[in-house]
Amino acid sequence: MLLLGCLFALLRLFALPISILIAHRLGYLVLSSNWDVVWLVLLLGFFNVIIRPLLQVFLLLFSLPFIISLGLSKTVFNFIAQYVVLFLANSIVLYLSCKLLGIALVSWALATLTISVSAYLISMNASASFVAMGPKGPSGGPAKKSDGSDVIDI
Repeated sequence: MLLLGCLFALLRLFALPISILIAHRLGYLVLSSNWDVVWLVLLLGFFNVIIRPLLQVFLLLFSLPFIISLGLSKTVFNFIAQYVVLFLANSIVLYLSCKLLGIALVSWALATLTISVSAYLISMNASASFVAMGPKGPSGGPAKKSDGSDVIDI
């Protein structure tokens, strides 16, 4: 159980490097060495924390008057606000990271789509598999319900 949980945690940890290698294997970006993957993952992680939220706010505010003037339905508006803006922000972050590291980006749109979708699928598959195992009791059977007496209240 513990070993399987550690395996799923490692799978989630390596979801981004695996998805970058998938995009490289499909020919959407050109990596010259294995260290390019490491540096790209670190730079993408940094940019995703610092720059991507600012980009999303800027892109949403910039596109909001255009979207409102089209008179789209609420569903289409939510789709554009969530997925299209997220895709554009991810594309800009990937483009900046590749330019800073000197990595050739053959197709920015397909590379962004491949990396985003494959990282999502890998991490969600690991999470769903871990959750599906469920809590186990000390004997390997189902865990017993607690009456609340062993809970520490702070």
